[in-house]
Amino acid sequence: MKRIFIFTALILAVLSLSSCVERSAKYKALQAQLDSLGTAHSIKSSEFEEVFATLNEVEAGLQSIREAENILVLQSQQGGAEIQENSRERLKADVAAVGEAIKSYKKQIDKLKNDNRIQSNQFKKRLAALTAELDAKSDLIEDLGRQLAEKDRQLIVKSQQIESLDKTVTTLKTEVTSLSQTSASQKETIATQEAQIYSGYYIIGSKSQLIEANVMSKGGLFKSAKISYQAEQSAFIKIDIREVKEINTNAERAKVLSVHPTGTYAFETDENGLQVLKISQPATFWEQTKYLVIQTL
Repeated sequence: MKRIFIFTALILAVLSLSSCVERSAKYKALQAQLDSLGTAHSIKSSEFEEVFATLNEVEAGLQSIREAENILVLQSQQGGAEIQENSRERLKADVAAVGEAIKSYKKQIDKLKNDNRIQSNQFKKRLAALTAELDAKSDLIEDLGRQLAEKDRQLIVKSQQIESLDKTVTTLKTEVTSLSQTSASQKETIATQEAQIYSGYYIIGSKSQLIEANVMSKGGLFKSAKISYQAEQSAFIKIDIREVKEINTNAERAKVLSVHPTGTYAFETDENGLQVLKISQPATFWEQTKYLVIQTL
């Protein structure tokens, strides 16, 4: 019984002492300090969550950049300067967008570097690795941008060259057409001149027929001076002196009245006993006159 009394007294003493401690200034100070530490811990936890959320965002963005980078490099290598303009412009826009994303993530990393709330070596290493990779990606994107700019420049040069070639081709076609027309005209002129140069005229007839054709006077003289060129030509048969080397008179006897060098022609008798004029030296034969007059007898 005595022991129970003593134990009860001890419990009452402890409770009394506890009540006194809770009411003491030291206890209150310690409780306030504990509450302050709890608040600071909550703030630190919130700050840590904010920092690591930013860090996770940068790392997730970097993964997207890696994927986009592979696609952009592949498109740039496959397309070359010959890709269509709309595809090329879209590629340039994608490269610019990735470049802007890299700049944004680098700014976020710089803020984290300057944030004194977390300064562990592991955290700093992590930031340094992200910075190095972002710098490498930035260099790659800048290089892609330069390549696309160079391809644009090459395309402009090619377009100018093609335009220049088109103009040259058009000019050449015009010149060829003009030359063809000139050549055709020259050929026609040459053909006309040759026809005139190598044209000869002959007439065969009896004395009365030649007089009637106004080629001979009634006195029997060859009238070249007293008859107009047109009148003479209309009475004659036109030939090409390069091709005609013999002329059938259809007469048993005939003679040449026009002036032609001796030895350049001769009469021969065919199987029907008719006279055929054989011209042995055409160039000399027609040299003095292109009009041949043959009188049948």
